[in-house]
Amino acid sequence: MARHHTFLNRLLDMKPHAFRLSNALLGWHPALRRAAGFFPDFVWPTERVRVISDQSHRHHLYEPEHAAALAVVSQYNVDVMNPLETACALDTTRTMIAEISGVVIPGHTITPADAATGSQISLGQQGKARWAFCYPAPIGLNRIEVKARCIAIPPVFHYTHLLTDVLMPICEAVRIGAIDRQEETVVVTAGHPPLVTAFLKGLKALGYPIRQLVLKPTQHVATDRYLYARSHCPNIERIYGVPQAIGTARAIFDAAYADQPPPPAASRLYLRRRGHRLRVVAGEDELVALLEKAGFRIFEPAWNNHAEQVAAVAGADVVAAVHGAALVNTIFSKPGAVVVELMAENARKSVVLHWSGEGGADLVPILGGPEGAKQSFAIDPVAAAEAIIAAAESASVTVALNGVGA
Repeated sequence: MARHHTFLNRLLDMKPHAFRLSNALLGWHPALRRAAGFFPDFVWPTERVRVISDQSHRHHLYEPEHAAALAVVSQYNVDVMNPLETACALDTTRTMIAEISGVVIPGHTITPADAATGSQISLGQQGKARWAFCYPAPIGLNRIEVKARCIAIPPVFHYTHLLTDVLMPICEAVRIGAIDRQEETVVVTAGHPPLVTAFLKGLKALGYPIRQLVLKPTQHVATDRYLYARSHCPNIERIYGVPQAIGTARAIFDAAYADQPPPPAASRLYLRRRGHRLRVVAGEDELVALLEKAGFRIFEPAWNNHAEQVAAVAGADVVAAVHGAALVNTIFSKPGAVVVELMAENARKSVVLHWSGEGGADLVPILGGPEGAKQSFAIDPVAAAEAIIAAAESASVTVALNGVGA
């Protein structure tokens, strides 16, 4: 999100300076790192890793049926890259599930660290960490030993990254039996959004013996049975890479939300973006009014209606929205559904094509005007409505034809 930051903004950002100072004072010895809760770089402790599953998945967006959409989103592309990630190639996501001994989990970041070196544990990451997940806290004297198998859920409050980068690899660990019903799994957390609560509730409802351990910032966990479940890709937009775990995720969330009534059925769905600081779209209100007249259900995703989000997207033949986190729900789309994404003509990303393609849906990109401050742009609401309705009609024909052949 930093592409519009000015040189002065970057110059006055104190986080890189704080990191360098902390690294100079606290990062020079493993014991000091552990005492200060400061883990400034990365390691993969090969000698203490028991690999359970190591799988590479080539992204579906490279399949021929997505060629036209890929050509569009590849122009003026602003996908965020991590050049320090070496686990796999750009067109691939690699998911590692392994049990690791000698692990420390600090309470202020909930990121696993190697006790021997005082480095964060990551399969392919190299170089130095960022301040957001690497800042000091006095954890050295407040130790909790965990003998059971444990896994960490860091305090991520961005819906996309929490669902695809954190929870979906854990769903894959459940799917392959690395988290099972035979023994307890301790889930280490700190503050978290309600989605994590629902996820753990769903696991318990399905019979998995889950115990949540909520750490204070000054505490840390020491364990010899840390379960590493994480996906990797140098393109940060495409870290998600476990479509085979979608059924597991749906089962977990269905169990969590079993007491909530299903949403009204709607084959045409528009996910409205409102109340956000970034990516305010001029003309969206007029677009919403036109789509509502055309029979679209208008839905505003929020933390407190996650059950309805997933069910609504999974049941729709066409899902339309402005580029944003709400579209991550398209990983739950039915095969053959159509996803319509509105984006700025000079700031395009491949992430929604990636999500929808992994779920078996097709993407129709619609371009608005150029991106301005805070990633905002304008659309022609009449032209956008006509394009979305045309995509919906095409989706209806496809579904009808599929029905005839069924």
